[in-house]
Amino acid sequence: MFRVKFTNSNDAPIFVQVDPWAGLYKLCKGDEIEFAANGNDKELLFDVEEHNDTRIVTLWNSDEYFVVREGRPVHWKEFPTNVSE
Repeated sequence: MFRVKFTNSNDAPIFVQVDPWAGLYKLCKGDEIEFAANGNDKELLFDVEEHNDTRIVTLWNSDEYFVVREGRPVHWKEFPTNVSE
């Protein structure tokens, strides 16, 4: 299982995008978010890129990802993005 955690210590918000699903999450100062994914029959591969205020996590060989809340993975479809807040 792949797990990655992002924390924003900047005064300005940052955004974390999870591809290929284009899930987008806004982190204000002090916010933290963790993602988890399982690989399928092939090895799970990932890449993290940083573009100004956006971090892009790209996952290969995974059919889904989860947002970890209180130590429990929640399927991304059940965890709404918070970009419009």
